[in-house]
Amino acid sequence: MAGAFAAFLSTSSGLLVSTAGVLVQDVLRGTVRDFRRAAVVAAVVALGLALAAASLPVGQVVGLAFAMAASTFCPLLVLGIWWRGLTPPGAAAGLLAGGGLSAAAVLSTLAGVIDRGWPAALLAQPAAWTVPTAFTVMIGVSLVTAHRVPSDVGRTMLQLHAPESLGLKRAR
Repeated sequence: MAGAFAAFLSTSSGLLVSTAGVLVQDVLRGTVRDFRRAAVVAAVVALGLALAAASLPVGQVVGLAFAMAASTFCPLLVLGIWWRGLTPPGAAAGLLAGGGLSAAAVLSTLAGVIDRGWPAALLAQPAAWTVPTAFTVMIGVSLVTAHRVPSDVGRTMLQLHAPESLGLKRAR
């Protein structure tokens, strides 16, 4: 039991530090004081969500967390690694669409807004429809903003996919 608790603490503290670091780097100015504030905000939000989900089975909560991650990271990673046409606005729009829809589904599930029928099933398993939506939004917005494709995307894709035995020099 002590080992499981230690694993829980190390994982949760790592996630807290990672979340606070992202907030400080991307949203705030980047000072130590901002990091502390971001850590408190991240902890309070996570605690609030955990308390709201206390009545749900652990398996369902884990599934909802993975649905949220899949709705954001999967389209971004797949298209970012394999499609030369992904633009920054497309990536941002897809992240917002997938993350926003899955967050709405998770919050609806936690609140018990709909508890029967196929709408409840769709809300309880949001990745089935939020992941394809995020892919569609990323591709659609990227096609509309094709002029924003980074100029060095060809070189970057070559570095990602070419075997190291070719001896290509890495860009800095």
